[in-house]
Amino acid sequence: MNQSIHWYIRIAILGAFFGLTACSEEFLDFTPTGVVASEDLVDVQSVESMVVAAYASLGNDGLLANQFGDLWAWGTTRSDDGYKGGGGIGDQFPTHQTEVFTLNNPANFNANLNWKWIYSGISRINDAIRRIQLIDDATYRAEAGVDKAQRLAEMRFIRGHYEFILKVLYKYPVFVTEDVPKAEVIEISNRELSDQEGWAYIAAEFRDGVNNLPDTQSDEGRPTRNAARAYLAKVLLYKAYVQNDQHQVTEINTAELQEVVSLIEAIEGTGEYALFDDYAKNFLWEFESGVESVWAVMRSINDGSNQGRGNFSTGLTSSLGPGYGCCSFNQPSQNLANAYKTDEDGLPLFDSFNTGSQIKTIDDTKANPLDPRIAHTIGIIGMPFKYDPTRIYDESYARVPGVYGFKLGMKDQELPSSPAFRQYEAFFSIARNTDQIRWAEVLLWKAEALIELNRMDEALPIINRIRQRAISSESLSRIADVDGNPTGDWTVGEYSTLGDQENARRILRMERRLELAFESKRFFDLVRWGIAAETLNAYFDEERDRVAHLTDARFTAGRDEYLAIPQEQITISKGLYVQNPGYN
Repeated sequence: MNQSIHWYIRIAILGAFFGLTACSEEFLDFTPTGVVASEDLVDVQSVESMVVAAYASLGNDGLLANQFGDLWAWGTTRSDDGYKGGGGIGDQFPTHQTEVFTLNNPANFNANLNWKWIYSGISRINDAIRRIQLIDDATYRAEAGVDKAQRLAEMRFIRGHYEFILKVLYKYPVFVTEDVPKAEVIEISNRELSDQEGWAYIAAEFRDGVNNLPDTQSDEGRPTRNAARAYLAKVLLYKAYVQNDQHQVTEINTAELQEVVSLIEAIEGTGEYALFDDYAKNFLWEFESGVESVWAVMRSINDGSNQGRGNFSTGLTSSLGPGYGCCSFNQPSQNLANAYKTDEDGLPLFDSFNTGSQIKTIDDTKANPLDPRIAHTIGIIGMPFKYDPTRIYDESYARVPGVYGFKLGMKDQELPSSPAFRQYEAFFSIARNTDQIRWAEVLLWKAEALIELNRMDEALPIINRIRQRAISSESLSRIADVDGNPTGDWTVGEYSTLGDQENARRILRMERRLELAFESKRFFDLVRWGIAAETLNAYFDEERDRVAHLTDARFTAGRDEYLAIPQEQITISKGLYVQNPGYN
């Protein structure tokens, strides 16, 4: 969050470019707040403002089209980590449809809105790229103070970010470059590229960044060479799990996994990033853009715009506790809470965590050995809320506990007293920067690649290092009670070995869940690994006995790994777009 917003201060120009940079009507239905003539946007200063407008689109998430910065409705509530929450099943019913899967359909309103908003961002980027290309290198360098190739790489990085989101949501999006005239966008099929070719296309966006971005940026929020290396590693990790037409993993490409390892080792060699000494620092505004943040969506407040540039995609996820008031969406599942249980050695209970004691209140956290990351992730009755030992979480925080239970997520929240907290109308936004890649996850990518390469001994210390941080004295002091006493039986141990490859996979996958819960990663992990159907149907079989809204939930393999291509977009394309399997 920036009180004085660096390059983002120019966000006021956003409205002036909105009408010009939005793509043609087949993707959008927005009303521009102002128009600037195209022929007036040819000088470097104007083009630089268009670059800022392209960056600004990253913050254009909202209550329904959530989400460029935080994908909770797609990555958390479609997984075994969370429930939709809110005022009941009918409140934001499109998200209930995707949570239970049996109601998935091509007419899902939110999925269509998300598609349109993302392509709005891509359109801004492509407009900026076209105009950058019209200016010669020397003039751009002299007037903007940077090489033209760097600005182009920045735009391709942001476009690659959007393309990645489209790819994991829809599998077969439409790839639109600056070379395509707007009138011809509708003539491009979403099957121009195969699944693997689509991943290669996105990887090329970030390879350009590795080649042309600087090692450092004077403006916070602009990507660097290391950020491009990290995002390229992420894309290649996904690409390595080769899927067939039914979305099943058929092979794992070891050459791409080796490149993942090499890219991350190159980043490590620069010494730029490290794990925070305290896990909590990843989720507090005063530590944003710290040593663990690789790349984040910038947020701002008191910046001259009507509502600030907070994280509106989480505008529905605040509790009903004092100082909040709405709307209790995105609630942790009981399954997730139980997953933090450990044995006496501090290791996860892989096969039995969901039986026996249920983690619901502070009495349960004190009676069972637990990984303390639960206290950073889940609001639990009787526990301090968001690191304030005087603010005790109670039954009043949840909106309809009879449907979704009493637990709420905390990672995306700030206390009402925080300078990053802002109410707008009936809702709330958080102006803490939204990390898209943090260093702990990059390290876990490396560990995952090493395990798939049968290099378990190299992956072991990476996983143990992350577990060591979870139990650090700094992290434990943050979640103590008002007298400094432990609020749970916090027990985390290290692994002496990862065992064989299959056991190592199980360890790595559990570690990702515990470390990254409620950061919108889980569903996409399950799909990448090819275990979504078995994991989620086993989850539904147990969880429906705890919450009635999952009574009819069922994941259909070969369909539910991806959203349907929105029917509105297929209609607009006059049937050119091909629907994903199972939705016809």
